[in-house]
Amino acid sequence: MARTWTIITPENVPLELELANPLERAVALLIDTVVNLAIAVPVALLLTTLSGAGPLRTISGFENLSTGELFWLLYAFVLPLLIFAYHSLLESLWSGQTLGKRALKLRVIRNDGTVPDLAASLIRNAMRLIDYMPSTCGVGLTVMVLSAQFRRLGDYAAGTLVIREGRIATPPMPEEELPTIELQVLTPLAVTNLGRLNEEQILALRYFLLRAPQLPQNLREQTANELANKISNLLWDGDPPENLPYERLLEEVVWLYRQRFKR
Repeated sequence: MARTWTIITPENVPLELELANPLERAVALLIDTVVNLAIAVPVALLLTTLSGAGPLRTISGFENLSTGELFWLLYAFVLPLLIFAYHSLLESLWSGQTLGKRALKLRVIRNDGTVPDLAASLIRNAMRLIDYMPSTCGVGLTVMVLSAQFRRLGDYAAGTLVIREGRIATPPMPEEELPTIELQVLTPLAVTNLGRLNEEQILALRYFLLRAPQLPQNLREQTANELANKISNLLWDGDPPENLPYERLLEEVVWLYRQRFKR
């Protein structure tokens, strides 16, 4: 059975995200390693040139070191830095993904479900020196396997975890919790654009409509307003009608989406 991580969205909706297991993460890492090797080849050629005799070595200021010492110094510093920069920059620029994670549809997130910023990416990837070094990889692997959330040391340090993108594990919901309704708010344009919404968005709307009667009135109105604004901008190409009845709009969207797409 897949392990999950539950977060509470700003709309007060609980979502259970499926966690990536160690095998999936290992395959993603393998893909990233191949990419790193492809990048490292021209870098390695440059380092080899710098470690030998010639004007580049003199300019670099390392002329007092032997060729072997300079070779290992450059490789021990520059190549780990390359790997660190690759993972850190891509995860911060691609919202928690590298090429390997994107290929396997995995994503790094914070504990609260948000994507990691550059600082969090730097922290979690700095720990790769411990997680994946040949002399200490047993420690990193052991920590991941024993962790309930499959976290490695870098995840603990940065407050992150890795999930399967787009895989939300949710308890079954009754199929008749919303009555049959006649469309009063949705116009033909909005109906045409209904396919722009996805299952996760509809699921959030359904949970809100089910929980709305138990929410304080001010929170209920505020949440309905926020959800309706986001949805209406998609359905009406950024120019929704004024004075939309928020909850009515959400009810019609959920009902019609379920009728069309069998959700």
